[in-house]
Amino acid sequence: MFNALLQEHQKRVAEERAKVDASRAVANQHANKLSDALVDAVNAGVAEAFQTQKVIEQEARSLQVQAHKFNKQTTQWMGAITTFNNSLKELGDFEQYVKTLEWEIQTVSDAIERIEQ
Repeated sequence: MFNALLQEHQKRVAEERAKVDASRAVANQHANKLSDALVDAVNAGVAEAFQTQKVIEQEARSLQVQAHKFNKQTTQWMGAITTFNNSLKELGDFEQYVKTLEWEIQTVSDAIERIEQ
C-alpha cells in the first residue's frame, strides 16, 4: 500500500516536473521572442537615426558647397561694384575737370573780349 502510494506520488511529481519543464521551455521561448522583438525595435530606431544622420551630413555638405559658391560669387560682385564705383568717381573727376577748363576758357575768352574793345 505504501509502495503504491509512493509510486503514485513519484509519478505525480514526475508529471508536475514535466509540466514545469514544459512551461519553463515555453516561457524561455516567449522570453527569447520578446528579447528579439525589443532588440529589433531598438535597432530600427538606431537605423533610422543613422539614416537621418547620413541625410543631414549630406545636406550639410551640399549647403557648404553652395555657401562657398555664393561667397565666391559675392566676392566677384564686390569686385565689379568696386570697379564700377571707381569708374563713376573718375567720371565725376573728369566732369569737374571739364567744368574747370570750361570756366577757365570762359574767363580767358571774356578777358580777350575786353581787351579787344
